[in-house]
Amino acid sequence: MGILRFEIVDDDKKFDEIVLSMPNYSFLNSSFRYRYLVNNGINVFRYAVQKGGEIIGIINGSITSTKLFGKYMECKHSPILREGNRDIWLEVIQFCKKLARENGCFMLRMSPQYIKNDDLDNAYKFSKAVKSPIQDIDAMITQYFDTSLPDEKLKHDMTDSTRNTINKLLKNTDVSVKVFDDNSQFRIFENFHEQTMRKKGYRDKPTEMLLRELQIQVDNKACYMIVGYFQEKPISIWQCTHFGKYLHVYQAGSDTEFRDKNVRITYLLFWECIQLARKLGCRTLDLFGGMTPVGYKGKRHPWIGVNAFKESMGGYKVTYMHSRDISINIIKYIPFYIYSYIRTVLKGYPINW
Repeated sequence: MGILRFEIVDDDKKFDEIVLSMPNYSFLNSSFRYRYLVNNGINVFRYAVQKGGEIIGIINGSITSTKLFGKYMECKHSPILREGNRDIWLEVIQFCKKLARENGCFMLRMSPQYIKNDDLDNAYKFSKAVKSPIQDIDAMITQYFDTSLPDEKLKHDMTDSTRNTINKLLKNTDVSVKVFDDNSQFRIFENFHEQTMRKKGYRDKPTEMLLRELQIQVDNKACYMIVGYFQEKPISIWQCTHFGKYLHVYQAGSDTEFRDKNVRITYLLFWECIQLARKLGCRTLDLFGGMTPVGYKGKRHPWIGVNAFKESMGGYKVTYMHSRDISINIIKYIPFYIYSYIRTVLKGYPINW
């Protein structure tokens, strides 16, 4: 018998309070994210982890399905433990594996946000976990900015080109930025988001589904739209999600028909995000992924340009431990691993990060 207890948490406020007491977390652990998944018919779960009557962590995740291989369980930015040796982590992993089996899953995937955790790493090794054959998803590599730093220090850490661009934009009377905390800009966001997907050739969840998620964020006072204008016409938009000490830049889109090359409005949107994060009392602005691994030297990575843009802003790159897969049904997992590995590499993504 283990030393931990796993308690289902039904109360949103209670669960968020637990999450916000953890050393690290993101809005993917929030109750408004949980409600969005529930409303879309996804099988989700969340537990408080107790030791000796004290809550020491949380587990949240969902059951995902693939067309070829069936269901698997995924814990995004989870589990989180305030404390835990190897044996405690092993008990958490065993509990998650039990949930996966009960739901007919062929594997368990875990992606907790730890830069380094030897106890967790040893528990992974004992559980015969393998690095997931996927690119960095869900901002496991991301760019952070300390919003407590003064403007001068933040600008000093930028590239010269970025700093000069922001200073010029701040003086340009043709450009402006407005911040909205409601759904009044959803149609503009939908238009720019779909334009951007078409131009860059990537796939995202359907915009209608994304807007349903953002509406739940609005209802929970967590959604902000930062809109950039040129001569009073909207040309770009960033959507930010506020949760606890973080402001995450979750989504973005631009008017791809806008042709004025001298107006690099996204740099001004970034600067406005810094100011918004301070106003909301956030300690960290998170550009939420879209980054290449540290030391990456290749030229094929689809995010190479986005990475260069984000790094030019300064801040610091954070790389969390690689997501791990734990097989439940090895006969299904082996072909899944091979298929996912080949598919990821052919798209130009490295799977080692």
